[in-house]
Amino acid sequence: MSAAEREIIEKFHLLEGIAKQRVLNTLIADLQATFNYDDWWAQVDALQMRMKKHLTESEMVGALSLLDELREEES
Repeated sequence: MSAAEREIIEKFHLLEGIAKQRVLNTLIADLQATFNYDDWWAQVDALQMRMKKHLTESEMVGALSLLDELREEES
């Protein structure tokens, strides 16, 4: 954690309840306004494409395969 992050958290703890809520609402609004779902999804797709390019089909492991493997180990 950076010094700036620690300082913000320390200052946040000094605020009264209503002021904390205003600050929190401001931060949430800022995060929602700056997050671009389409860009994020494009990055996920690009990462998957790079992984598939470097791995063979037998090397790719899906979530369902992992769950099946865990169930088999537990049996």
